[in-house]
Amino acid sequence: MSSSEACPKMGNAINPGRRAFLKTSVLTGIAAVLTGVPLLSYVIAPALTKGTGKWVDFGPVDRLKPGEIEMLSYEFMVKDGWLVLPQRGFVWAKTSGPEKITVFSSTCTHLACNVIWRKEKQIFECPCHSGHFDMDGRPIAGPPSKPLVVLDHKMEEGNLRVFMPA
Repeated sequence: MSSSEACPKMGNAINPGRRAFLKTSVLTGIAAVLTGVPLLSYVIAPALTKGTGKWVDFGPVDRLKPGEIEMLSYEFMVKDGWLVLPQRGFVWAKTSGPEKITVFSSTCTHLACNVIWRKEKQIFECPCHSGHFDMDGRPIAGPPSKPLVVLDHKMEEGNLRVFMPA
């Protein structure tokens, strides 16, 4: 006697209640994936994206004095996750000639304090840990071991534009 003969209610067919449960479970899983992935990417992606930076216009190049190092201030809005916040700061522009401009970040390479140009000493000085950089941004004293970051820049229509990483 076979098992199907011994238990006629079981047979070879799957129980209809079990079949409905499996079908519902699979369809629910597919629906959860199809709605969950876009929803999660909408919620999580903004927090994971880094700002790409922005070109900041500092105005006419002819305002810079040849042979001088000048502080140039900036402010622009940056998106940080879901927030849009102002980013403020300054850079140092060194003019060596009519078309020769070097733009230094004001951030010390040691612990990210702002460096100050000391015209009388002809050095950049970090007030946090007495780091010193020469007028070309190279470290000459104190803890910094890397030079000041030179920022990408260009001249468009007579204006100095500097790429500010966000």
